Amino acid sequence: MSSRRLGLATVALLTMVAASATAPPRLAMRQPARAGSAPLLVFGGRSPQQLARGIGGKLDATLADIARHAGRARPDHALEDLRSLSPAAHFKQSNAGAGPLVAVDAVTRGDPQRLKQALISLGLEHPAVFRNDVGGWLPVSAIETAVARGEAVSLRAALWHTRALVATQGDFAQGTSTVRAGYPALDGSGVTVGILSDSYNCYAAYAANNVPTTTPNGTGYAENGFTADEAADIATGALPANINVLEEVGGTFGQSGTQDCMNYSVLPVPQLPYADEGRAMLQIVHAVAPGASLAFYSAANSEADFANGIQALANAGAKVIADDVGYYDEPFFQDGLLAEAVDTVEAQGVAYFSAAGNNSNLAYDNVRPKFTAGTNSPQQGEMLFNFDPSGSTQTPFLAINVPPLAPGEFIAAVVQWDDPYLTGAYPGNSGSTFGANSQIDLCVQSNVSYSVTNLDGDSVICTGPNAVGADPVQILVIGNPTNAAGNTAAGTIQLEIGLANKIAPSRIKVAWEDNGAGSTIQNFVQPGAATIQGHPGAAGAAAVGAAFFANAPPCGLPGEYLVIEPYSSFGDTTILYDTAGHRLTDPIVRQKPDFIGPDGTSTTFFGFALPSTPPITDNSVVVECSNNDGFPKFFGTSAATAHAAGLATLMMQADATLSPTQIYTAMQRSATLMESSAPDSENGYGFIQAGAALAWPEINVSPTAIRVGQSATVTWKAINLNTCLSVALSTSATSGTINVSPASVTQYTYDMSCSNAAGSAKNSAKLEVGPALPASQSGGHGGGGALGAVTLIVLAHLLLAKAIFSSALADTKCFTASRPRTAMGPVDSVGNAGDV
Repeated sequence: MSSRRLGLATVALLTMVAASATAPPRLAMRQPARAGSAPLLVFGGRSPQQLARGIGGKLDATLADIARHAGRARPDHALEDLRSLSPAAHFKQSNAGAGPLVAVDAVTRGDPQRLKQALISLGLEHPAVFRNDVGGWLPVSAIETAVARGEAVSLRAALWHTRALVATQGDFAQGTSTVRAGYPALDGSGVTVGILSDSYNCYAAYAANNVPTTTPNGTGYAENGFTADEAADIATGALPANINVLEEVGGTFGQSGTQDCMNYSVLPVPQLPYADEGRAMLQIVHAVAPGASLAFYSAANSEADFANGIQALANAGAKVIADDVGYYDEPFFQDGLLAEAVDTVEAQGVAYFSAAGNNSNLAYDNVRPKFTAGTNSPQQGEMLFNFDPSGSTQTPFLAINVPPLAPGEFIAAVVQWDDPYLTGAYPGNSGSTFGANSQIDLCVQSNVSYSVTNLDGDSVICTGPNAVGADPVQILVIGNPTNAAGNTAAGTIQLEIGLANKIAPSRIKVAWEDNGAGSTIQNFVQPGAATIQGHPGAAGAAAVGAAFFANAPPCGLPGEYLVIEPYSSFGDTTILYDTAGHRLTDPIVRQKPDFIGPDGTSTTFFGFALPSTPPITDNSVVVECSNNDGFPKFFGTSAATAHAAGLATLMMQADATLSPTQIYTAMQRSATLMESSAPDSENGYGFIQAGAALAWPEINVSPTAIRVGQSATVTWKAINLNTCLSVALSTSATSGTINVSPASVTQYTYDMSCSNAAGSAKNSAKLEVGPALPASQSGGHGGGGALGAVTLIVLAHLLLAKAIFSSALADTKCFTASRPRTAMGPVDSVGNAGDV
């Protein structure tokens, strides 16, 4: 999340905290902004001519729009003009003289290496391949030529976005500073942490090229007045001197290729600068785990490169990885490219933490979508989706209230439906049905009092239908260009969905991704709608939500209610497909977010300063949680994720044998409950507690069910502790194994409570004990002795029954058991009755 947006948004939260010590109602977090007169523009859309030529559906709406309007860019100001034509896309100048480049991802059903070579021949730079996706920087002039190639099924803009010390307040709030005080050697030493974000040290490039820190419309690279770069951070101790930068934004290493950070040749600037959010996250990790080694890889080149970067960090030795970047096209109903990459490194022992996102519950889901013919359809011949889930009215739009947007801010309207993704379904699936069957058209328009247009001046703006076989996603970007004179006005947008080919999906989802801007859905509000999208929802990732550190124990005032940030995203999206695009027999709903971390803590440059006077105040009376006016504050699930990754680093140092699952479980089960009983789709398991997580004892019993006279084995171990106690096991050992032989028929609970200098935690394991076997059948656990003889007798009877029944089948006769039966079971392929 951009520091500018969260700077505006957090004001309302702090006002709300000052006003009440009880749980406030859920409100959008937004500073009351003065509405401006700049027009709100919509970017994206396929023209009828592109669709008629057969390339429009293969291009996403963003690239189709860029290709149609690229001719407006002046040759001597190409980058500036292109950025004003599409603020969510990412452009840079070619290193090989090929003109302006745009970041893209292309998908094939065939050999991705063949597609890669085809795109390289058209000028693709910094190519990256992951599964059947080829990412890189493609000449803008080659967009339509590239998608016309037979190797390409689809071509889309790489629309990444961040989820936007040194960080001492959060370190104290989650208890990691207390842990280090009690265990001075526990500082992350021997563990490497990798961060994936937008950029690392573009601030140095800006300073070297005299880029303005402030501009008339508020789009300079350091509008908050803090200009610290990597060198300054090292000099002040905010960062160590040996960070391993595997890749910087634009595909360059370290600080080479400064044009990749941003090219400001005119004012007002054409695009918000890269914010070095990755360096801010690294500051937090360094504050929590000062002995850890640090590495960085930019996630801002292409989706394929992001996926490769995850593996590259693991290959560089990272045992903990964290990211705060998402792509608007990541699937909701399926694990996509990035989720696959996360699961791969998690299986290699890497604990992965991902920002849950900053979109609150701004989504709409319908599991029985209905489309009807309408005379006022934005596109001729299309059927309109009825947003009323009850069907009692015909309401073909979702009304969304949009606050004023500052120059450079934008919102993504994302629609997905329950067809399988082609992207990531690899090896090649030629002849498969993977990809969209339904052709969906996403449109937006406004009421008469709110001016919303596209680059052509149209007041009704549509993506145009997707191609059959492409990914089932449509995206429109709504925003205020950076070269605008001021803020836009507030107003209401109507979002509509058309169906072009009459093949209706059976599930449809709308996500209004405003990164904490403060939008609200006006009709058909769904309080629990999921907005965690893509790889934070992967099975191998821990999705991290955010809560303001000043409200969290031990910083909060007495009686203060710990609540999640109003912008923190909701989870529990339903997974319908496997990674190859096959529909699951049983859909999967994963518990997300996993837990909540602190945000709003200080950095040397990233974020905004909190005034010392009300109503924007840090109300904590604890010295370690007090506001420091000399540093800006880093809000968003990005900051929370870095804090959680730092805690995991200490845990991994304390016990190098820990698996990612063990780390996640300890952090989940030791968290402090928040607004509701845990876990839920808003708060996860609660706010992380470092001392308790490090004391969490893993305890297991095997087997989990026995009979009286048999035995089971109880094992336990805590991560970092001073003492343990189990009344049920009559032991104070900090780890061990005990054999138990209960004498009664009941459920036994074996508890274990452990503590360290910073906290305590308890866990338990249960054992079901059934009645003893008759003396003639008794034996020791494991199948030996008399029990083994009983097993042989049972097997002999089964074989005899099979022989008798097979003979009966051969003679075409049936027999009747001694007890009544209503029907004989089905006969399988080898002649065995199914319920004999």
